[in-house]
Amino acid sequence: MDGCVRRFARVVGVASALEAASLHPARCLGISQSKGTLETGADADFIILSPELDVMATFIAGQCVYVSGAASEAISNIDRTMSA
Repeated sequence: MDGCVRRFARVVGVASALEAASLHPARCLGISQSKGTLETGADADFIILSPELDVMATFIAGQCVYVSGAASEAISNIDRTMSA
């Protein structure tokens, strides 16, 4: 999926490519009140990307469930801060 976003971002820009991969599918599925957005009351599912749009970390319900090797120390510090 990140490869698709990177390719699409070259054409439409990063913000539009990320929206096309998150908010638009959530709207099609009728779940945009809880998915595809970082609005208050949403599920707090999000990713942290590198400047090259590689996935560095994945959070589900606010909990870190994946960290790339390159980002593990930085993300661990963020996760500890969020849990406190």
